[in-house]
Amino acid sequence: MILSRLGFDLAGRSDPRLRRGFLTGVLAAAVDALPYAVLAVILPALAAGGGGGETAPWRSPWLGALLLAAALPLGVWLRAHALLDNFAGSYGLVADARLNVADHLARLPVGRVLRHRDAALAELLTSRFSQYQDIITHVWGLVVTNSALPALLWLLLAWIDGRLALLLLAVLPLAALTIPWSHAILDRAAARVMASRERAVTGVVEMAQGARDLRGFDSAGRRRAAVDRDLIALERDSRDAEATAAPALSLYGLMVGLGLASVTLAGGLLWDAGRLEAMPFLLALLVTARLCAALTDLGVFLAGLRLSRAVLAEIRALAREPAMPEPAAGRHPVDASVTLEDVVFRYDDIPDGTPALNGIGVHLPAGSVTALVGPSGSGKSTLARLVARLWDVERGSVRIGGVDVRDMDGDTLNRTVSMVLQEVVLFDMTVADNIRLGRPDAGDAEVEAAARAACIHDRIRALPGGYATRLSDGGATLSGGERQRIAIARALLKDAPVLILDEATSSLDLDNEAQIQQAINALCRGRTVIVIAHRLWTVREVDHILVLDGGRIAQQGRHEALLAADGLYRRLWTVQRAAHDWRLTGPESAVPEICE
Repeated sequence: MILSRLGFDLAGRSDPRLRRGFLTGVLAAAVDALPYAVLAVILPALAAGGGGGETAPWRSPWLGALLLAAALPLGVWLRAHALLDNFAGSYGLVADARLNVADHLARLPVGRVLRHRDAALAELLTSRFSQYQDIITHVWGLVVTNSALPALLWLLLAWIDGRLALLLLAVLPLAALTIPWSHAILDRAAARVMASRERAVTGVVEMAQGARDLRGFDSAGRRRAAVDRDLIALERDSRDAEATAAPALSLYGLMVGLGLASVTLAGGLLWDAGRLEAMPFLLALLVTARLCAALTDLGVFLAGLRLSRAVLAEIRALAREPAMPEPAAGRHPVDASVTLEDVVFRYDDIPDGTPALNGIGVHLPAGSVTALVGPSGSGKSTLARLVARLWDVERGSVRIGGVDVRDMDGDTLNRTVSMVLQEVVLFDMTVADNIRLGRPDAGDAEVEAAARAACIHDRIRALPGGYATRLSDGGATLSGGERQRIAIARALLKDAPVLILDEATSSLDLDNEAQIQQAINALCRGRTVIVIAHRLWTVREVDHILVLDGGRIAQQGRHEALLAADGLYRRLWTVQRAAHDWRLTGPESAVPEICE
């Protein structure tokens, strides 16, 4: 139960090192209490003037000295092993928890992931998870030792004088009563700091990512000023958190100190009345002082654990997001045909609940090329992403090769569908490894063949390390067209029978566009292709065109038939044609077409 509240349950396993560390920590606490027990035994005998044969062997100062000499190295050894076991066990469990949360994140519907800002999500999984890890791993072992030691010392105090032990037991709950109040203060302070940190981190990341746009448009520095305000707010909230936590911890320490004061006062009165001897009184004070010091330290460590709860709550909220269900035994498609039947889908964050797609029904034969066209917000990207099961439909079904995508396991669906989107993601790894993401077991020759087919081989060879060149910052040293061709090489290597292609050549120069078009043509061969088309003249030769409007299919057919009809397609064509003729002076034939 305690380990679960600390977040160790997120690891999905237990660790014997924590149990061993707990037991070793209790033994270390017992050894720490041993000197006080030895003093409680031998000092009364010494005070009574006993010596030589008059002293019982178990009260011998020599035996006490021997025990104290042995306790020192034994205590060091036990504490070291307790901390090492607790550190290693908690580090291992927190690492597994981080991996499990990351794995769970990969299985979430994309819509749920997109609700989290990139910067905030990255900060949660890296720096804040590390903050939680540091607190848990370093504090947990100290909590164990400082919980066991006061209990053992109280038992020793009860043996010395039961009256003082009962008095202390009656007073110390006052300190316990301050814990919920202090923890509530810590929770509010931690929540403010976390909110401020998220705003500040998000602002800094956005400013860094949009530096070029800000330089061109933010002449007054308004965005920089907003980030500065967020950073100042973070500093203020962090300082206030420390300031508000101090009185809470001080009150707890005061209540613990009240226990020592009560024992001192009561013991003094008993001694003055002749009902308590001086040596037991002094021993009781010594034991109580050490007990209260351990409790004070425990309060600080518990406060540290409490601060981790705010981060843990966010981690748990992410871990509890429902993942897409997978079948126990997945089915395999018989071909690469795609069928959408009465599909209805709406986004969770749309206030009025308007469906993004409503009543979509269409069959795309295996090996066909289908273009999705329509105004912005008509549902083109949503439809394509439902085929890849980035979301689940609200009603209806999406089938590939006669099999509902919900009845395929993740590996089968991943091998069946490949996506090349406008925003290419390149990872901090070599060029070859970025391409090899399409098929991790591919050899160097296969990677090079895919790069050649994607018209990017020569550019890769020109890099300082060739295919071994490491791409940092998302491949910032490459042009947009070069990043696109690496993504196409990745898809070629994957060789999935269904391809979702977001036409992304509209902002490229003609040379880059022509090379990408050549790569796309190689990628389309023999596959069922769904093209999200932004420029109608690039899809004139495709097998089928779906015209979407307001989440519904407004028209469908081939280019010639749609152009002949008086509908949305012809109006879009007229507008784009006029814009194209105004912008470009070259011949129409210079513009390549998707999947000719």
